[in-house]
Amino acid sequence: MATGMVFHTAHLRVRPDVIVPFKARIERHARTSVTKEPGCSRFDVHQERSDPTLFLLIECYDDEAAFQAHRSSAHFLAFREDVRDWVVERTWWYWDPVVSPA
Repeated sequence: MATGMVFHTAHLRVRPDVIVPFKARIERHARTSVTKEPGCSRFDVHQERSDPTLFLLIECYDDEAAFQAHRSSAHFLAFREDVRDWVVERTWWYWDPVVSPA
């Protein structure tokens, strides 16, 4: 198991008819993740300009344990259930640092 920082990004594509409620729900999820999880230092959400159904999530966790705590938290599981029928596509990436300016 890795012990360093976990830098995770994801693309979530939602149905066009749920963009507004999805934005409200993902905003609440991101805010809760950062404020309630000591190991979550960043959770940004961006919406693609030319395709408003596509969202980019940028998440940073102190370590693998913090990331796993996030994935098993009650608020994460509730979020996944709430958007289960809204999200039509998910793609995840996990990044390793190459250069970090001092």
